[in-house]
Amino acid sequence: MTGTNDDPYADPKQHRATPEMLAGFVPKKTRRQRQHFVKVPWRWVERLAKARHIATYRVALHVLYRHWKGSGLPFTLSNTAVAGEGVRPRRKWEALQELEHLGLVTVERRRRRSPRITVIP
Repeated sequence: MTGTNDDPYADPKQHRATPEMLAGFVPKKTRRQRQHFVKVPWRWVERLAKARHIATYRVALHVLYRHWKGSGLPFTLSNTAVAGEGVRPRRKWEALQELEHLGLVTVERRRRRSPRITVIP
């Protein structure tokens, strides 16, 4: 029977990483879940202070996010897009009208189609 001294794998101390070995080691980055955010210009904050409905705030934040995602180009705003924000179609139209009156967006109304929104810089 051979002794444990003959077995090179018997001593766990032999297999520990030394500081020299770890010098080039870069740990894997843990993946964080991406979270969406919205930057709100101060001009919008000041004007939204005059808004009368909570739906206006919800639609405004959604509009700013879409404006950013679309690189500032006009976009259509469907009922289902704002339904996720808890806004019903009638409230969407009221909010868009209010945002328009506050001078934050222009709304192109299209018969039987979603409105086209342009953010005023």
